Amino acid sequence: MTHETADIVRLERYGPETREYTLAIITDEDHASQVELDDGQTAWQSTLRYDKLYRDVNPDTGKVSYRLEEIPEDQGGEHHLISLIAEGGRGAEFSELVKFGKHLITFDDRTGLVCEIRNENQLVPRHILMTGSGDEKFKGFKSEWATLKGDDMVVGSHGKKPREEWIKILDRKYGLNSIDWRENYQRIRDALAVGPDGYVIHEAAEWHPYRREWLFFPRKISTEPFDEPIDERERGANTLVIADEDFSNIRTLTVGERVPERGISSFKIIPGYPNECVGLKSVEVGERTETWLFCFDLDGNVLQEDTLIGRYKCEGVEII
Repeated sequence: MTHETADIVRLERYGPETREYTLAIITDEDHASQVELDDGQTAWQSTLRYDKLYRDVNPDTGKVSYRLEEIPEDQGGEHHLISLIAEGGRGAEFSELVKFGKHLITFDDRTGLVCEIRNENQLVPRHILMTGSGDEKFKGFKSEWATLKGDDMVVGSHGKKPREEWIKILDRKYGLNSIDWRENYQRIRDALAVGPDGYVIHEAAEWHPYRREWLFFPRKISTEPFDEPIDERERGANTLVIADEDFSNIRTLTVGERVPERGISSFKIIPGYPNECVGLKSVEVGERTETWLFCFDLDGNVLQEDTLIGRYKCEGVEII
């Protein structure tokens, strides 16, 4: 009897006859996450919302398209997650969602906290990831993307600074291994030709177990040094990076039209349709935040145009 690895099981939990999916989407509200509980205790809050995603096929053309349908709050479409753990007065800034076996996992990009979400609104801490190698500084790992590879969960960061070029590998019992990925991040930068002054900011990545390829969808790409106002308004990217397992062969793919203020903050391969994906685009310009949902395939076709889902920032999507 062959063992099906967790990444394969995750992709095969729905078959090619599936037409309806439930999405989980989580917010990262930054400073707005702090709340006061009824007992006066300071806590940090994130919103977990559920939506329906429908896959349609045009009977005449065979063209695939997706559409989103919100689940009303009074029908279980919205839940609040409360965390009592913070760093520097901030917490519950959840930046990704991943189904790891039977558990829905989320990651706080401020504290490094890794939590299971149970009963739709209960956070169960499982690990605290520390920045870089985990040895040099008492600072939470800025978790930004996560995926399954084999039976492990791989968690990564922006890849913009040296300490954000490390990845964390968690096994099914949450045993931890930290790996310096600087060469892989540099190969991505080289493939995108950003040059010595430019940068790439990653918040969305998937390991594709069938293709044995890494899919990175950078949120921001720039050939010029980082300048926050310009970055917010102009650096949003629409270039998918496709790399083989050891990053020795990398190609890029343009997906749809680039909207300069929108950048990819999360995407997932759709179970049953391993060439199709659902993703989020986030906007942060000054005090203005928005989240847009879209669907695409790995040939670069847009299967659902950008759809506004809220005037707040969501950074994690997963198919339940």
